[in-house]
Amino acid sequence: MDNTQPGAGATSSDHGSFTEQKSQMSPLNHGGGPPVNYPAYPYGGEPAPQEIRIIAPPVQFRRFGNAAALGLITFGICTVQQSMMDAGMSVGYGHGTRSMTAQSISVAGIAQFAAGLWQIANGDTFEGAAFTSFGASWFAKGLAQVPGVGVEAYQNNESPDLVRKQRGVIALTWGIWVLILLLGNVKSHVANIVLFTTLNLEIDFECAGAWTGDERMTKTGAWFGFFCGLSAMYNAAAILLNEENFWFNLPVGNWYTPKPLRDEEGDLYEE
Repeated sequence: MDNTQPGAGATSSDHGSFTEQKSQMSPLNHGGGPPVNYPAYPYGGEPAPQEIRIIAPPVQFRRFGNAAALGLITFGICTVQQSMMDAGMSVGYGHGTRSMTAQSISVAGIAQFAAGLWQIANGDTFEGAAFTSFGASWFAKGLAQVPGVGVEAYQNNESPDLVRKQRGVIALTWGIWVLILLLGNVKSHVANIVLFTTLNLEIDFECAGAWTGDERMTKTGAWFGFFCGLSAMYNAAAILLNEENFWFNLPVGNWYTPKPLRDEEGDLYEE
């Protein structure tokens, strides 16, 4: 009967072989070699086999999933609903917008804002800026309609012309921001360009309607908003429905091919 304890009598070479085998099973290793793209063992000395198994990847190598689909679908759903009410397609012009309060706060507000933060964490500054800014705007729009906040009561004491022009100023500044986003998408695919073009037209007509008091301008902007929301929903579907879980990739109209460039070491990369 062998009374040798586990590990007893093992030589340093045996221990090194055992350590190497455990290292090969570690999720931090690729192909059995030393860890790739990860910092050295941080605790000093040679790690024991069980210590190799419990080391988690560093924070800088942890990644979120693509949150663009969440930001697009939350924006698209609420934009379609709001535009249908503003254009009078469902309950008549200027009615029913109070029913959007909860969705403005939670869906297009908080959820879209969170998607923007996730995209910033993923390194996508453009989508992060777009989703967080519009998420905050939708949240403010919904919060203003909550009884007791004071915004509605304050506006009721103002003249209608003054309130209308205040909305025009808000729409004007957002129109400038959306124009910047549109210019930043000229090298993107056609579906994205359509999204930001219709969004720009929606805000421009809303601004013109607010300044002039012409309801036809406001309704026209609402129709552009309706198609903008549908375009956002299509862009979200194009991200979610691909060859991994669908029969084919939804076409988005990729028209721009980046030119291959070389860095200082001569390696090729895309601009």
